[in-house]
Amino acid sequence: MRIRWAILGVLILQCIPAGAQQSLSERERARVETIQRISPSVVCVMSSSGDGGGSGVLISADGLCISNYHVTSGSGNFMKCGLNDGRVYDAVIMGIDPTGDVALIQLLGRTDFSFARAGNSDFVKTGDEVMALGNPFLLASDFSPTVTYGIVSGVHRYQYPANTFLEYTDCIQIDASINPGNSGGPLFDISGTWIGINGRASFEKRGRVNSGAAYAISVNQVLRFVDHLRAGLIVDHGRTEFTVETSDADEVRISQVSELSEAWRRGLRPGAVLLSFAGRQLTSANEFQNILGTFPEGTRLPFSWRDDGGVHSATVRLGPLHSFQKAPELPAERRPPRPDQEQPDSGETPAVAEDELPEEIRKLFVEKDGFCNFYFNEQQRLKRIKPLRVRTESVGSPEATWKVRFEMEGTTPAVTGELAIGPKTIGMKLGDTAWLQQVGDPKAEEEPPGMAGLLIAMNQLRRLFSADTAAFGEITAFGSTVHLPLARELQILLSREGIRTGRWYFEEEEVLPVALDLEYETGIDEVRLVFENWKDWSGVVFPERIGIVNSTTEEISWLRVSDAVRQD
Repeated sequence: MRIRWAILGVLILQCIPAGAQQSLSERERARVETIQRISPSVVCVMSSSGDGGGSGVLISADGLCISNYHVTSGSGNFMKCGLNDGRVYDAVIMGIDPTGDVALIQLLGRTDFSFARAGNSDFVKTGDEVMALGNPFLLASDFSPTVTYGIVSGVHRYQYPANTFLEYTDCIQIDASINPGNSGGPLFDISGTWIGINGRASFEKRGRVNSGAAYAISVNQVLRFVDHLRAGLIVDHGRTEFTVETSDADEVRISQVSELSEAWRRGLRPGAVLLSFAGRQLTSANEFQNILGTFPEGTRLPFSWRDDGGVHSATVRLGPLHSFQKAPELPAERRPPRPDQEQPDSGETPAVAEDELPEEIRKLFVEKDGFCNFYFNEQQRLKRIKPLRVRTESVGSPEATWKVRFEMEGTTPAVTGELAIGPKTIGMKLGDTAWLQQVGDPKAEEEPPGMAGLLIAMNQLRRLFSADTAAFGEITAFGSTVHLPLARELQILLSREGIRTGRWYFEEEEVLPVALDLEYETGIDEVRLVFENWKDWSGVVFPERIGIVNSTTEEISWLRVSDAVRQD
């Protein structure tokens, strides 16, 4: 029988043209070389005592590693991470995204780790060849990853929370084998580009048998959250203050809208047809939820709709979905399968309890409500605040009163005005009309028409520049976002003072902010400002141009500063 099969194999090969045989050989060689190249980026994630095991992927040379939340939630604040060279590294949790089932870990001890190169998961198509790498059942004692191979079975899949907070949105369905222990490991395309994080699989009766239906969180979704995770946050996903349903005509119709919401103020009403959201056309309510679930809380997104008045467009800021103050517990019966009972075969992983770790490692975790690891948020905050304070104090004390003269651009005849920004009052004169606000009790009705929120925002700017660290109730790092209408990815500092929340936007390498969005009163549009051409005036660091974003049209009107002086 074996001889017959051998003869049959030879006959089949003879029927394949020589060029095709060579092509198959070349493809195999290329695949092997690709696996060898990407394997050093794959991580085996264990608790600090070496128990359990899941997977992860390194995304930077300094040791940032992405995994699943359901992997790290059972591993503690400190972990052991094994790489395919057999070495084990200490690691600490940085940030978590419980809803999206993503966590960020910091591996310690090196700054030259091999890491995966991210692709664009929006370009992934059904039928694309993929490879899933990870550590199912901790099969390899040297932590070399297991590789499974398959195709993309579907894209833009939605996996319901199923009575828990885990929600897989817009994910990639694959038929490459995913088993317990693969969770958190990378999904690569056939060229070795990182396109997703393997997280959930359909198991028979939630057992340990692979069924050929698995799901990966798209790399594009992960990357939207990475800077938030680096800031030590418990990242929340976003929600809108309107709901949708699929109509009998297969249209996405607005079913409810909060009358206190930004969307209501833009004119969105029940019965309108939602045409697009976040730049993607909609065909069903499920698709809307699929897109919405890939964005962090606080993101501002464009949308369009049709009603009896025609087609309209606007932007809306996403509110928090859960507002986690502490890392949530996954119910035991709802935890995705993972090999908690598995142990490394070699028995060589160092078993160290958290309280036995060296002080230089233990100091890297600071517990605080609202944060996964406050230590990393404080590092990010100080990295932004310290140079800002040095810069603003370089021309004198920022606590003095600022006198600013400006002209409104694009007006005929020219309209000029003055701002007086002091420690107790903020005043403005425009033409023959004046406004005055008490810093301690600002009121929306005291703002100039067409510039609502400007005076309160100027007070917030002065506080940001103040040397007093208690200028706000709280100021924290808050990741990054694509700012609208600037359409650039910017870093965020979040300030809170009572009901006022300010989002300060910074270029990565710049010291001074390029924009501010300030929510200053419930049920009123936030003031959205853009700053251009910061310069040293007479003892004041102040922008040469201030843009005011119209929340209805998204257009920017500009004030051009002609002079700014400090009065001690």
